[in-house]
Amino acid sequence: MNKTTKLILLIIGILLLLIGLGNIWDDSRVLVYDLTAIISGIGFIIISRTK
Repeated sequence: MNKTTKLILLIIGILLLLIGLGNIWDDSRVLVYDLTAIISGIGFIIISRTK
């Protein structure tokens, strides 16, 4: 995979993690979209590291 593609996937993953964790920290509630953002962020980070 191209280096810029890996970097973009990594940045998207980090931003999704920050969105999910930020929403949990702001509301003090764990909602479905927070968990979805965190899990998809982890998935993007794994894909960027393995390809």
